Amino acid sequence: MSALTFNAVYEDAGDGWVYAHVPGLPEVHTQGESLQDAREMVRDAIALVLEERRGRGEAIPETGWALVEAVEIAA
Repeated sequence: MSALTFNAVYEDAGDGWVYAHVPGLPEVHTQGESLQDAREMVRDAIALVLEERRGRGEAIPETGWALVEAVEIAA
């Protein structure tokens, strides 16, 4: 099986926690107590969602693109 690539977005969830989600797979959203933990959790969540989608005969989406950009506004 070839490798699949998905974009993951990581955000500060406060108190040291990191929230993660995958725009291309809306079912994937998780969190970890650190960035490394969140990365591991998102990989596990992606694997589970892909397994479930395949089991239901659903298509696996192609990798799209994601952009995170800082926007500065005068206060």
